[in-house]
Amino acid sequence: MKTKNTILTTIAAAALVALIGCGDTPGDGDSSSTPAGPSAVKNSFAEVSTKLDPNGSLYLYYSTEDVIETVEKYTDALTNFAMETANSGVAGFRPGPQEEAMIDAGTKVGKAFYDQLGINEISGVGMSSFEFEKGLHRNKMVMHHYPDKSTGKLWSLFGSESHQIGMLKMLPANTALALSNEFNAKGLMEWLPELAKASGDEAIEAQFDQAMQMADMMIGLRDLAGSFGNQVGLFVTLDAENAIPLPPEIGGEIPTPGLGLVMKVKDDKIANMVLIALKTSPIPFEKQSIGGIEAHVLTEPAPTPFPLAPALFKLDDYIVAASNTELAAKIIASHKGDEGGLTSTEEFQRLAKGLDLKGNHFFFASEQIGKTIAPIIEAAMEANPLPNGFPNFDLENASNMQMLGMIRVEQDGFVVENHSSSGLVESLAMQAGVVPIAVGVGMLLPALANAKAKAQGISCMNNMKQIALALRFFADDHDGKLPWQVSENDGGSMEFIKPHSAKNALLDAQGKPIFDENSWRHFLAIYKYIQAGSVFICPTLGKTRSGTWNPSSSDDVSYWLMTDKKANLHNVKRPASSIILICPHHQDAFGAAFADGHCEIMKWPRTVERFAEQEPPIELPRFPPPNL
Repeated sequence: MKTKNTILTTIAAAALVALIGCGDTPGDGDSSSTPAGPSAVKNSFAEVSTKLDPNGSLYLYYSTEDVIETVEKYTDALTNFAMETANSGVAGFRPGPQEEAMIDAGTKVGKAFYDQLGINEISGVGMSSFEFEKGLHRNKMVMHHYPDKSTGKLWSLFGSESHQIGMLKMLPANTALALSNEFNAKGLMEWLPELAKASGDEAIEAQFDQAMQMADMMIGLRDLAGSFGNQVGLFVTLDAENAIPLPPEIGGEIPTPGLGLVMKVKDDKIANMVLIALKTSPIPFEKQSIGGIEAHVLTEPAPTPFPLAPALFKLDDYIVAASNTELAAKIIASHKGDEGGLTSTEEFQRLAKGLDLKGNHFFFASEQIGKTIAPIIEAAMEANPLPNGFPNFDLENASNMQMLGMIRVEQDGFVVENHSSSGLVESLAMQAGVVPIAVGVGMLLPALANAKAKAQGISCMNNMKQIALALRFFADDHDGKLPWQVSENDGGSMEFIKPHSAKNALLDAQGKPIFDENSWRHFLAIYKYIQAGSVFICPTLGKTRSGTWNPSSSDDVSYWLMTDKKANLHNVKRPASSIILICPHHQDAFGAAFADGHCEIMKWPRTVERFAEQEPPIELPRFPPPNL
C-alpha cells in the first residue's frame, strides 16, 4: 500500500513540475495571484464551509447542482433509449401489451421515487477531518440543500429537529457498541400510495390498496406505524468479569456479550400487540419485577454460548428488550441514575469532549469491541480466506473502532459529525453500518460454530442409527448374531477381532482395551444393508465419500465397535443401555448407538455413567483422556 502511495505521489509531483515548467515564466518578483471572483455557477460553498473544520488533514467541497442537472438529462435520455430499444425488438425481445404496461409503470414509479426523494435538491457536499487531540479526529460530512428546496422525502423520513438521544440514559457502563436511528414510519406509509398512484396503472393501485387493507385488518399496520415513536436502537455490552470460551477452532475466550433493543413508542398499541403475541405463543414467559419495573421474562433460557433469557419491559416512552435479566437490571439502574452508565465512563467523556450530543442518529463503538471481535474475524478469515482478487482486509486498522458520532437533520440538510480514532472514510463506514455488521458477524461466529457442531451431531446420530439398523438386519439374518460373532465364510468378520490398545484409543480405568481396532472389517459385513460409504464417516471430520466404498484401514471409518460382547442381539437384557458403537469426534463429548437403535451425544460424566451400565460394567477414567 505504501508503495502505491509513493508512486502516486511521485507521478503527481512530476505532473505539477511539468505543468509549471511548461508555462510562461512570470516577471521578476511577480509571484502574486489574482483572487478569483464570484463563481459563474451558483453554489453553496459558503453555507457548507461554515459547518466544516479548516486546517485539518482533509477539506473538501463539491457542488452538485450542475452535476445533478446533467445526470438527470442523461438519465432521461437513457430511459427513453431503453424503452425504444425494448419496443423495437432489437434486443431479441419484443414485449407484449402486458409487459409494455409493466415496464411503463415501473419507469414512472422509478422516476416519481427519484423526483420525490429529494436527491435533486442537494446543492453541495462537504467533508473535513481534523485531529483535535493526539489520536482523535473530528470528522464531518455535510449534505446541503437550500431551506426553500426541502420538499423531498429524504429531508423528513430520517428525522426533523435534533434532540437528546433517549437511549443514552439506559446504556450500562460496559456498553461496547450502541446505535440509535430515527425513521418516520408513518411518513413512509403515507408516501407509498403516492408512488403506487404514480404508476398510472389502476390495477397496481388497486392491488396496493388491497394489500394495505389486508395488513390493517391483520395487524393494524397503519395504526402501528402511527404508534411508532420513530426511534429504534441496539446496543451490545461486554462483561469482562465473565468470559465465555470460543470454539476450539478459534481458541481463547471473549467477555460475555449482552444485547439490548430499544424502541420509542407514542402509546401502548405496539406494546399491547407484543404482549398478546407472547400470551398466545408456546414460549414460556412470566411476569417478574426487575428494579421495580414489571418485565416479561423467558423462563427457559435458550441453549446459546452466552446467557439468553430475554426480558421485555417499558421505560418511559421506550419498549426495551434485554438478552437476560442481569442486563435488564443494569439498564433500569442506569436509567434511574442508581448506577453510573456509559456517559460516566472516562472513554465516553473523552470522545464526547466538544461534541454536541443532540441529534437524530447516534453511534458509539468502544475500544473494547474491536479488541474482542478482531481475533474472531482473524480466525474466521484464516479458516476461510477471501477469494483471489479481493482486497486485503486490514485487520489492525479495522479493529481500531473507537468512535462517538451523531447525525443531525437541520433546516438546510444533514450534518454527520464524529470523534474517532480513525479518519473520515473509516469513521463514515463505521457509522454507516459496516462496524455493526462486522460486530454482529464476530459475535455470532461462536454461536454459529456451536450451531454447526449441533447440526453435525444430529447428522452423526443419523449415521449411527443407520449403522445400528444395519447391524439389526444382519442379526435378523444370522439368528441374532452380530458380524464379529459370525465367521467370514458365513458373511461375518469373526476372524478379524483385534482389541484396540493403541495410545489414541479409549481404554478403561485399568488401561485395558474396550473397542476393536478392525471396525472397518466388521462394517464391511453390513455394507450391503447401507450401500453408502459416507454413513461410516462422522460429519465433524469434514471428509467426503462418494462412489463405491473400499475401506483398507481403520482410518476409513469414524466409529468404534465393542466386539467383546457375547450376547445375542435378540437376547440383550437391557437394549436401551447396551452400547454397540461410539463416535469419539465431538470435542468433549461422545456419540453412542445402543442395541435398541436409539443414539445419544453425551458429555464425559454421562459417558462414564453409561459405560458403568454395561454387562459387565466398564469403568472409565474419571477424566477424558487428553489424547482423544
